[in-house]
Amino acid sequence: MKIKGWRLWGWLSLIFTSTLLLTVLTVYGLTMLENRQQFESREGQLLISIGRQLAKDPRVTAALEANKADSATRTYAGTVEKNFDLDFVVIMNMQGIRLTHPDPKQINRHFQGGDEVTALRGHEHVSVRRGTLGRSLRGFVPVYRQGKEIGVVALGIKVTSLQTLIKTSQDGFRLALFAGTIMGLLTAFLVAYYIKHQLHDLEPKEIARLLEERNAMLEETKDPVIVIDLHQVIMLINKAAAKLQNHLITESAFIGQPLTTLIANPERVNLNVKTEQFYQQDGQDYLFSAAPIMVKKQKIGYVIFLRNATEAIFVADQLANTTAYANALQSQSHEFMNKLHVIYGLVAIKQYDELAIYLQDLLKPEQEFANRLALLVKNPLVAGFMIGEREKFAERKTTLDFEISPELPPNPNTQETKTLLTLSRYLHLGLLQHDLPDTILIQLEYAQNRLTIAYHLDEPAKRTDFISLIHQDYFQQLLTELNGSVTVSSTDPLTLTLTVDYHEEAQNDEHPNR
Repeated sequence: MKIKGWRLWGWLSLIFTSTLLLTVLTVYGLTMLENRQQFESREGQLLISIGRQLAKDPRVTAALEANKADSATRTYAGTVEKNFDLDFVVIMNMQGIRLTHPDPKQINRHFQGGDEVTALRGHEHVSVRRGTLGRSLRGFVPVYRQGKEIGVVALGIKVTSLQTLIKTSQDGFRLALFAGTIMGLLTAFLVAYYIKHQLHDLEPKEIARLLEERNAMLEETKDPVIVIDLHQVIMLINKAAAKLQNHLITESAFIGQPLTTLIANPERVNLNVKTEQFYQQDGQDYLFSAAPIMVKKQKIGYVIFLRNATEAIFVADQLANTTAYANALQSQSHEFMNKLHVIYGLVAIKQYDELAIYLQDLLKPEQEFANRLALLVKNPLVAGFMIGEREKFAERKTTLDFEISPELPPNPNTQETKTLLTLSRYLHLGLLQHDLPDTILIQLEYAQNRLTIAYHLDEPAKRTDFISLIHQDYFQQLLTELNGSVTVSSTDPLTLTLTVDYHEEAQNDEHPNR
């Protein structure tokens, strides 16, 4: 094992060192190139700046107006060359004839290079051309007198001089390259040694065992689990996830495929949201959740979990009912004892007629509601749902009042009815998470295969809760299935109105023969 460990360390060190050298040399070359370009750009700007000062000097304008430079002007030009380490400062007239030059023999001769034409047309510019002194970096600045161009100032640095300056400026980079390479090599060896020890000295069999245990836990999970990379390509799934599309396709067939092969509409969910989101596919409702996979603080992908939303909502509903029931028992115990004392008192004094009236008053509201519901709602699923919801809200000290006009006919489309009840149950579950008013009025109006459900609340503060509920993706999916729409009133009292499809059972017309 020591030999194997040393080989691993050696390979890691070689890889890190090679990568480091390649990267450092590439960065060094690019840095040198960029440094050269920046140096030339700075020198060009310097030439333009000096040229602008010369163009405003009275001695320069006087020489151009006289079309001849005296000894003082030439001395001044030579002083500027010396002070700024320039190779030449040339003053030329509008015909391109030099009035000053480091070589006196070149005075009164035409400027060479051809790049002075742009400046003679009134434009400052920088170029690299070959002239009397060889290739040089040149800057040209027009000279004006009373708004009229009278000549040009040209300044330059020979390329050989420029390269010497660049090499001098790059000495610091070379020193930094050498020091950085030494430190990088040392770091590469230390990192390789550190990674070797990150294996925890595990044997290959132990690593394989850990992998099999991980796979066993993943496969035995009944909920679909999907692992994807940042490009939404599937990296790993379990059996439950494979069954989302086809029971006959194995998990390995999905590896490397896009996420859309399992999740038909991934755009409906947000992978970066930590809370559970409702998602619907092939008529099945899911609770979608995703968690980022981080390696060395870098996100490399996501693990996706899908839970059966129907079961989850049922469990949440049961939990809410249990909590509400416990609270209701506590809050109603005093009222119940009062009613029990009244009944006991009436029995004790043998006022049986009064007892019958009292019991009738207690039972009359529920009996009346059940009787009216049986007459107005012909769909047993809807009727049972309304009774259950009324009892559920009653435990929270809230009365659900229903107004139905006209009667609600039966619906032969069972799936449509179930979707309608799921939509209503989701809305009611959201309401039960907040403080409720004493009474909620629910109006149901049926006409021409369309059902309108209006919720009326007296408390304006509930408006934000309603708006938050109806904008959830899951609510919108259910609403789309029912070809429905939803509106919230902008004025008080608050009213939320749902309009959905509700197809009445077709009835055959009878034509009796007479």
